[in-house]
Amino acid sequence: MVQMHKIIDFLFLPLQNLTPIWELAFATLVLTVFALLVYKFTSNQKGIKKAKEKIKAHFLEVFLFIDEPILILKAQAQIMANGLKYLGYALVPLIIMFLPVLLVLINMEHRYHPRPLQAEESFLLKIKLKEQFPGWQDAIFMQFSQELVLTSAPLRFLSQEQKGKIYPEIDYRFKVERKGKYEIKLKVAGKESIKIKVYAESDKRVRLAPIEGAGFGLNFWHPGTGLIKKDSLIQSIEITYPKQELNLLGWETYWGWQFLGLMIIFAIALKPVIRVEF
Repeated sequence: MVQMHKIIDFLFLPLQNLTPIWELAFATLVLTVFALLVYKFTSNQKGIKKAKEKIKAHFLEVFLFIDEPILILKAQAQIMANGLKYLGYALVPLIIMFLPVLLVLINMEHRYHPRPLQAEESFLLKIKLKEQFPGWQDAIFMQFSQELVLTSAPLRFLSQEQKGKIYPEIDYRFKVERKGKYEIKLKVAGKESIKIKVYAESDKRVRLAPIEGAGFGLNFWHPGTGLIKKDSLIQSIEITYPKQELNLLGWETYWGWQFLGLMIIFAIALKPVIRVEF
């Protein structure tokens, strides 16, 4: 799964010199074209068009026979039946495009929602271990550059997940002195070595990995860089990067809403060009 996101990262490389909103707009355009082409060639276009026409006709029937309850009920039943047909025709392309589109959206979430740290900003480094073992509280030895300042003593406790699993956790609070890309070197139980990258006002826009995890689930929803191996004592590593909103013509909000709005606009504009019914 990590390798798949590296492929998506490679596809974003030509867009690095664009401002975030233009990069998002171009990526949304490409994703919209992909979705429309999949929809066109894998769906029953004639069936979709016919179902839509029948739905429109039966809606008109409701207004024309507003004083005829029986006719209205029949028209509503036909609207429902043709609506189900329409969903059935659209099901195959939705299944085909679901996974690739989801992978791109997860990648975009880590590209546009968190932002690199700025000078004098603080962050937490959260390290969860897979299980308790004697001396786990002092199992982590850490090295880092002078530009990263440890501002408080580590906090050690047992954290409980929603499924009831309990993990030993150690949290460290750092402050960034100046911009740059830094490394924190961990030595776990005197055996395992891990290098964590911390981005502060990076010159090039990158997909940040706020959570590095072990296991398929964590790697799917939080694609990291493959730092944590299967036999690692660490369950997850999290850096609490600040969140950001993107500016689209003065509209500052979460990138997902802008993506949705742009995708609707692109889909309507490209519908006659690609000649697709949806």
